[in-house]
Amino acid sequence: MTNGPIPSGTIKVLSIDGGGIRGIIPAIILGALREQIGADLHTVFDLISGTSTGGIIALGIGTACKARKPYAPAELLNLYVQNGPAIFHKNLFTLPHELIGPKYSPAALEACLLKFFGATKFSSALAPLLISSYDLQSQLPFFFKSHKIARDSSYDWNVTDIARSTSAAPTFFPPNHLTKGNENYALVDGGVYVNNPAMAAYAEARRLYPTATQFIVLAVGTGNVQDQISFDQAKGWGLLGWARQIVPVLMDSVSEAVDFELGCIRDCEYFRLQPQDLNPASGAMDDASPENLAALQDVGHAFVTKNAALLNKIAALLKPLRGSTLSGIGN
Repeated sequence: MTNGPIPSGTIKVLSIDGGGIRGIIPAIILGALREQIGADLHTVFDLISGTSTGGIIALGIGTACKARKPYAPAELLNLYVQNGPAIFHKNLFTLPHELIGPKYSPAALEACLLKFFGATKFSSALAPLLISSYDLQSQLPFFFKSHKIARDSSYDWNVTDIARSTSAAPTFFPPNHLTKGNENYALVDGGVYVNNPAMAAYAEARRLYPTATQFIVLAVGTGNVQDQISFDQAKGWGLLGWARQIVPVLMDSVSEAVDFELGCIRDCEYFRLQPQDLNPASGAMDDASPENLAALQDVGHAFVTKNAALLNKIAALLKPLRGSTLSGIGN
């Protein structure tokens, strides 16, 4: 950890993980950090990145989506608590339906996003934003970058479309179809390759700020899911067995790889804020039962209380408001 003031030329990056309804946890952590800093987070970070539920939070705190202002993290917490049960509504037909199609209809998710973001455009970004998705048609990562709009106005998407694209978790929701000119995209949750988008955010920050000499990257997670799979459990799995497990396996593994990679980069001060034990909350991305909503909030608040000293230290590092100017534009 850095001792003393951060050097001039330091670029500060915020990254927020995916995790469905567990977005409650980073909303609480970021709310506590905002209180410690005493300023909106977009005034502090030189780049804000998010994937899936983290992408929704990043858009909420990083665009002028509420009467020309951003949402506070506490208001985004309400997004999950108030709308989660409708978005992840289960009934007698849920299990048989998920065998032949997406587990949930996107209607409630889309209604929630429209309610919170309305007609907000991506050009209202208050800091450079990097939101991840994956294009099934090209089989390539697809990043929504607010800083591309200055060069090409066709990248000025509706925020609702970006939020819907980044959160289209395979097996849970259908892909989101977007068009740009003659180009067509079938976009799904960026968590299939960057559930912890901190490394992608660091790479983008290096491109945006080529003269920077130091980076602080803060990655806020949705809780470490202790879902170990034994050899005896997995040895007989075929297509159906793996279909139920492959999404969380992919998302967890890529997140942990990012922790290792960023911890090895010399010009990067990397902080990871994530509860290591979700108990008594469920690790499921879609458990929006009243009991689990309350348990997730308890986990988030307990993490903030337990790590108060660390949060204070991070807030002290971040408190100088961002004064950087864009030295380069990413592609």
